[in-house]
Amino acid sequence: MSTGRKRRVIEGNTVRKLQVREERHYRRQEESHAYRVERDQKIQYTTVIYMLFLTIAAAMVLWSCVTYLQLQAETTSRVKNIAALETELEDLKKENDDNYTRIMTSVDLDYIRDVAINELGMVYANEDQVILYDGGTKDYVRQSQDVPKDSKTSLMDQLLGKNGK
Repeated sequence: MSTGRKRRVIEGNTVRKLQVREERHYRRQEESHAYRVERDQKIQYTTVIYMLFLTIAAAMVLWSCVTYLQLQAETTSRVKNIAALETELEDLKKENDDNYTRIMTSVDLDYIRDVAINELGMVYANEDQVILYDGGTKDYVRQSQDVPKDSKTSLMDQLLGKNGK
């Protein structure tokens, strides 16, 4: 058969009609083979893209993990540094309190009073030398007007021991 088709004759032990079955055409096989090759290339191309995507995703996850571990290590070191600084602060506070207590106990108020009275000639104020005023708050005093003067002698003269008219 020269037309490119093969006939197959099916015969059996009973009489049947001849059935002719045509074989697939070679062009279709060639086209389907070309289609399969093209499809396989697309699959390979898709597989390469998918693998590239997975590689990039894995690299990003790895980078995130490394960054997380670095931040965690930095946080841990800062917490340790803060704890060390707090310990140092407590030690300095204790030392400061000890020094303050030592200084305050080393001051002899009786000696200061004795030197002020005997060597410097200071005396206690008399009742008529003390002027009382309402200061408002106990923290500090702000003078808003002059201190009233006595008609006979000023407070300054009284403190200096001057008698004047």
